[in-house]
Amino acid sequence: MKRILMYIFTAAIVAVAIFFVFRTMDSDKNRDDMKVGERAVPVEVVCAAFHEFQDTTDAVGTLRACEANLLSPKVAGNVDAVLVDIGDRVEAGRVVVLLDRTGFELAVNQADAAYQSAEAAVAQAGSQFEQAQKEYRRATRLLSEKVIPQSRFDAAEAAYNAAREAMAAIKGKHSQSRVALETAREHLKNARIRSSITGVVVDRSVEVGQSVAPGVQVLRILDQTTMKVDVELPEKDFGRITFDDSAVVTVDAYQGQDFPGKVTVINPMVDPRVRTFQVRVEVSNPSGKLVDGMFARVRLFTGRRTALAIPRDTLHRLPGSGTFYVFVIQGDKVVKRTIKTGKVGDQYAEVLEGLVEGERIVTSGDGRLRSGMIVKISDQTDGDKKITHKEKQQ
Repeated sequence: MKRILMYIFTAAIVAVAIFFVFRTMDSDKNRDDMKVGERAVPVEVVCAAFHEFQDTTDAVGTLRACEANLLSPKVAGNVDAVLVDIGDRVEAGRVVVLLDRTGFELAVNQADAAYQSAEAAVAQAGSQFEQAQKEYRRATRLLSEKVIPQSRFDAAEAAYNAAREAMAAIKGKHSQSRVALETAREHLKNARIRSSITGVVVDRSVEVGQSVAPGVQVLRILDQTTMKVDVELPEKDFGRITFDDSAVVTVDAYQGQDFPGKVTVINPMVDPRVRTFQVRVEVSNPSGKLVDGMFARVRLFTGRRTALAIPRDTLHRLPGSGTFYVFVIQGDKVVKRTIKTGKVGDQYAEVLEGLVEGERIVTSGDGRLRSGMIVKISDQTDGDKKITHKEKQQ
């Protein structure tokens, strides 16, 4: 029993000794920390100042050629020749597809013969009408002088009326024959299918010997020297977009390359279902790199404005939140301050709340800072330096 008590007493003494050792170590550490806290930390600073920002709006869409020619025959017929293929460049007015002209040429010959016959009939009817008109006028004069009886006048009048009606009927047939001839000639002309624009053939859906009907597409030709992309923007941007606003278009096929464009169409209606409106951006494409159907990312530049800003690398985010803070110099100490940001660009961040112009913000050395620490502005920095550089913020 005495032995057990001795063990317990010895253990208690050891525990007390350990407690005092650790307490002494903590006290020494706290004193060291206080010394470090009192030691001025060198930092570099910059003053918050007004900076020019370029407002932007991003959207996506599909590139389309500004001009497209969906070729289809105006007359039915059999394909005699296809003079182009996919990838060929054609000039406006060039014949690209030929239809069999045999039936059209025959129709023209028949219509021409009918027209010539109608021409002759009109000439003959005109002569007969003139003769009947003369007889009628003579009979009218002789009747008034009571030289001829009423029956003779009636016969002359009937002949005149008949000649006049015959003349009108023949002229009607003559007009019909002329229209028929013009139609036949137009059909013969349309047997040669021409491109109405200068462009590139991107689709062919016809072969030689195939029978085609009016309105059925046989070729698709695109003029891709200028491209367009229609994008949907939220209702809140309606008042910000104006005609000729500049834009930049990017595509996956050419990473890192920007294609400049401008706003050409603004739909003056907001879709009430989704609260968006449509804007068209046109892009010059002299190199031909952009092609119809590409997925496009569009950035619209909607104007410049000036706002209070700080360098982006002075921003710190509270972990697990969207709240930002910076270290501000107050006297010889640094203070952590939460701020509200607006537009954050590649180099500068807009400050909406939390700072005023001229306040000094720590730009370097902040990795070891805590609020309330004593700091010393480094000789390598100018505490009165302000943000004066102006550039487009992407």
